[in-house]
Amino acid sequence: MSGQATMFYAPPNTGKTLITLHLALEAVHKGLIIPSNLYYVNSDDSSKGIAEKLRILQDVGAHVLVPGQNGFKSADLQNLLFKTAERNAARGTCVIIDTLKKFTPLNDKKLTSAFAEACRQYVVGGGTILALGHTTKSPNADGSPRYTGTTDILEDFDAVYIVETATSPKASDEEKAVKFAKLKSRASSPDVVAYAYAANSNLSYTVRLASVRAVDPEDMKDFRTFQEIEEYKIALAILELIDEGFEGGQMALGKAAAEKCGVTGRKAQRVLERHIDEKPYWTFRTGAHGVRRFERLGL
Repeated sequence: MSGQATMFYAPPNTGKTLITLHLALEAVHKGLIIPSNLYYVNSDDSSKGIAEKLRILQDVGAHVLVPGQNGFKSADLQNLLFKTAERNAARGTCVIIDTLKKFTPLNDKKLTSAFAEACRQYVVGGGTILALGHTTKSPNADGSPRYTGTTDILEDFDAVYIVETATSPKASDEEKAVKFAKLKSRASSPDVVAYAYAANSNLSYTVRLASVRAVDPEDMKDFRTFQEIEEYKIALAILELIDEGFEGGQMALGKAAAEKCGVTGRKAQRVLERHIDEKPYWTFRTGAHGVRRFERLGL
């Protein structure tokens, strides 16, 4: 959203930069932003990637900043944001920070808080910031992706999205689909959006960028992340075991479902517990010696 600070957290190689640049160029073509007011800060790329993105953005009149080039350093960005806001020059501009961890240590609360404050001053001055970051390798307790670092960015930014690779029958076999789920928003940002793009590794970056397309909202219900697909398979396995008259208790049922799906017992137990109360697929009655006997409700 214009005049806000937004964060995208995603696992590596999901296409977050590709989709972000697609959105930025689309905003330029629609006249939503003057090209000379768009700044892409690229600190997470190879020399070839830097050259490709530099050419693409300079072709439309946007700016690219790369640490180590033309006197720009990563440590300069925080002060640049503050100074630009102080002289009332932020209004109407958009700064894309790729990736945030190169400009502030996300696990250092004091330094991250200071950087977030610079971003806050920038957007208060009328600027827009979009920062990109990675999710951690270990998920949250419920299996959902977990953002990297302290809570300062989550608390101080206006909107935060978690990005995951997804799949859908509406996407071509030659496409990669990506789903954005809103973790936080102070405005009427959409809860979920999705994009698809050509997945062939032999394509040039320019061609892949041109292939990015927004997914029709009507098709959104068909998009599932890999986590959602895995949980669905576990739920089906649990229901199959219940239908077969499984006699064991909760721990035994979870273990049997895990073996059936080839997942960890922890994942299966998590799905088993979640769908007793939340989106209930099954229920249980307590039998002899307090053993839970599960019964199907549906799926």
